[in-house]
Amino acid sequence: MHSSRRALLSLALLLTVSSAVATPGLDELVDQLKNASDFRVRVSAALQLGKSLTADAAAPLEAALDDSNASVRAAAAAALKNLGDQAALPALQAHRDDKSEAVRAQVKAAIKSLEEERLTGPKPKVLIKLGVMKNESGVKSKRIESELADSSRRKLSALPGVKVLAADGGGPSIDVNPGKPNSVPMVMVTGNVSELKASREGRSITYSASVEYVLHTMPEQAIAAKVSGRASATASEREAGDSAALAELRRSVLDAAIASAVRRTPPALLAAARL
Repeated sequence: MHSSRRALLSLALLLTVSSAVATPGLDELVDQLKNASDFRVRVSAALQLGKSLTADAAAPLEAALDDSNASVRAAAAAALKNLGDQAALPALQAHRDDKSEAVRAQVKAAIKSLEEERLTGPKPKVLIKLGVMKNESGVKSKRIESELADSSRRKLSALPGVKVLAADGGGPSIDVNPGKPNSVPMVMVTGNVSELKASREGRSITYSASVEYVLHTMPEQAIAAKVSGRASATASEREAGDSAALAELRRSVLDAAIASAVRRTPPALLAAARL
């Protein structure tokens, strides 16, 4: 038992993920919003961040509510409304009395929208239908496919503006008719564990995992984009000799690789949904 706990502690300290924390393109947009000298560039960056389907966009947008240019502040408020992150309510409420009438109007609209969504639940911007989840790592275990499916469902569901459909198709009715006004676009996501292996490095053992998602437009199921993620963790040889700790290490590395891939999906989801 004590050995397992030590292994898990080492895992927490040594786990590394080989993708950027931010979605590709997010860092550039944040930099533009903060530092671009042309206010029009800052406005464009704010609006794009509002469509990013990532909670990481909220903090820079909240900071932009204090921009020196009223158009940028209004764009930031509109973007926070579109992002749908209710955690932005305190920042918006703190800017109710902006000196610009246009900004005050956008802030008021954003607060109203987020407060209504808090009561009724937000309307998703993109629906995800999970497709086939495969294990092509060479490790023979059906459990890997179920772990990929379960972890993917949880992590994709946590993206702002995203709803993952129930496996049985149940849940509240949502209009997904393509081209129909107010319908919600659907994207199918299939997954694959392409690598899950252990390699010896001196007296320690490193476990690594790679995951790939393929995003398909619906209903034609054409491939729209691919995203991937990778993670690794190192445990001492003694720790890796504990079967329970070894199993937990493998699960955690796979889960981190899935998280790495999911962080890269928002731009691809928007493209596949034609948004």
